[in-house]
Amino acid sequence: MKHNLLTLVVLICSGIAHAQSWQGQIGINLATLPGRSIELTTAWSPDLNRWALVASAGYTYQNHASRIPSGYLCDCGLSAINTSGASAKVGARIDAIRTVKPTTRIGLPIGVLLIGSQYDQNATIRSFPSGQDIFSTQSASGFIMGLGVTAAMNIRFSPRWNMDLGLQKFIGLSKRTDYLLFDKYMTYQPGIGLTNWDTFWPGIQGIATLNYRFHSR
Repeated sequence: MKHNLLTLVVLICSGIAHAQSWQGQIGINLATLPGRSIELTTAWSPDLNRWALVASAGYTYQNHASRIPSGYLCDCGLSAINTSGASAKVGARIDAIRTVKPTTRIGLPIGVLLIGSQYDQNATIRSFPSGQDIFSTQSASGFIMGLGVTAAMNIRFSPRWNMDLGLQKFIGLSKRTDYLLFDKYMTYQPGIGLTNWDTFWPGIQGIATLNYRFHSR
């Protein structure tokens, strides 16, 4: 019993010591805030200057972003398309510049993500089949997964503060088919960005993430 307890203590201490050798940071993506979407990020690595395991979680509330494709005609009007939902991302990144020059102020992290996006989307539709306005609501909800590729310029302000400026591009693993009337519209997908599911146009989301580093060498 004493031997087992001692072994357990040694393993726990070893794990804590190993964890303490890792660097960590948290951040918030300022680029998504104007679209009523908050996204918190985190990164962990023995050396954040070179590579990291990354994760993020976000929530979107009633995002109004939508665009009617050119040449699309219908006998209706959409007074609003609103999107709410949550998203989560996990992946890894490597810094193309700091793998060679780890102390340089400007880095170029490139990453790959697995993205899960939950959504609740609705549109208020105005039609006039008999000359009178009739308003109705169409809605869609569900969960999708896909891959994301990120590229950003990382600017180091101090040992504690840095910022990522770049883009995330979505690569869908499947196509959404749950739209009704507004299937051809480009709308916002939580954690993914603006996407046209009718043509499977890839989502693009901005990155302007302000990061705070917990531990630095």
